[in-house]
Amino acid sequence: MGYPTQVSLIEVGPRDGLQNEGAFVASDKKIEFINLLSHTGL
Repeated sequence: MGYPTQVSLIEVGPRDGLQNEGAFVASDKKIEFINLLSHTGL
């Protein structure tokens, strides 16, 4: 069995990661975080 020719990476930090935060995260901070993640190229 060989390696796949293509893989997909799916970022779920905003959904899964922010749900596990102990403190409240305001919507404007969530939007800022998501926008910063989108600039990483993932």
